[in-house]
Amino acid sequence: MSRYSTAVAVSILLMSASACVGAPTGGEGAVSRPAMAAYFDCVRDGGVAISAHRAVSAPDQPENSIAAIEATGRAIPGAVLELDAVLTRDGHLVLMHDETMDRTTTGRGRVADLTLAQVKAARLKASNGALTEAAPPTLAEALNAAGRVGAIASLDLKPADGATTVDLAKTIIAEVRRSGAQNRVILITYNDADARAVAALAPEMMISAGLDGVEDLDGLNPAQILAWTGTREERPGLWSALRQAGVEVQFGTLGAEGRRRDDRYAADGDVSEYRDLFRQGVTVIATDTPLAVQSVLGAEVAKAAACRRPR
Repeated sequence: MSRYSTAVAVSILLMSASACVGAPTGGEGAVSRPAMAAYFDCVRDGGVAISAHRAVSAPDQPENSIAAIEATGRAIPGAVLELDAVLTRDGHLVLMHDETMDRTTTGRGRVADLTLAQVKAARLKASNGALTEAAPPTLAEALNAAGRVGAIASLDLKPADGATTVDLAKTIIAEVRRSGAQNRVILITYNDADARAVAALAPEMMISAGLDGVEDLDGLNPAQILAWTGTREERPGLWSALRQAGVEVQFGTLGAEGRRRDDRYAADGDVSEYRDLFRQGVTVIATDTPLAVQSVLGAEVAKAAACRRPR
């Protein structure tokens, strides 16, 4: 049997062995499903989820801010909010995309060299450059805000200072558990090895894993996986194979301003290309313009929002 065939067979067996959320699978060594797996299975059946890059849905919102989390979560039912968490010098997790404070706040210097108090003394700049009165939030504050608006937090595991993804994941997973947010987070990884390691650390949480083929599911629990398939090219063949293996497909239209698909789609005033992605099998569209996606796929977003979410 080929490696590809083996992966598909394993996927089917795992899906059938764990059809109910939280139900015992019966049998020693059986693989369990995260509580949120059934929700994404439901979304995959005719719905779509919108993932807002750094949680932003309008230019007056600072990226990775409580204001963006609340506004986007209220505007888009079941929104997935991509967030970036980094460690301060004194071991606190705060939201910040860059290693330094300079671009998005009034602060200066590397987050890893600053205390939480120093980070909190800074004020966030909105995406349009306007100064706000808000301080960078902690991860715990962000998770609580996402919970209040019914959003899913998708946490990017990009470590600084030579630390490993697994090191950062351990800290983030502990914070997620302390916040009681296990059933409303996704942990983002970038390669097979990290995906397997993080999935083992947090079997109750969903994992975003970069996949180039169904064979990349080897060593992973397909019910736990959302497949990240990049931003560069549409791959309906891969998307179909992943869906048949019971894995939800993610595709990104985000990126550098002027070059990203979001801007190319909007150039002629018609953003119907988002519907083409949905028709080709994409379940989660990661975007810098989430309201534009919703304008095209509002019915599909509403259908996804009707899917039962774990508490």
